[in-house]
Amino acid sequence: MSTQRSEPVAAAQIAERVALVGLSLGVGCMIQPWWRGGMRVGFFVTAACILAQIVCSHWPRRAP
Repeated sequence: MSTQRSEPVAAAQIAERVALVGLSLGVGCMIQPWWRGGMRVGFFVTAACILAQIVCSHWPRRAP
């Protein structure tokens, strides 16, 4: 049984996943209590990933 996909994953899907992971990491940095700079870093990571998510969600997809 092969675990490879028959068609390649689009770059937009990969970028969208990276943006979602970045969102969760940014929010995690903002709510953790141990690092004082976490709020600042988390805010900018979250803001950048929100913009990336908006851009990636508007990329045209390939027709099936």
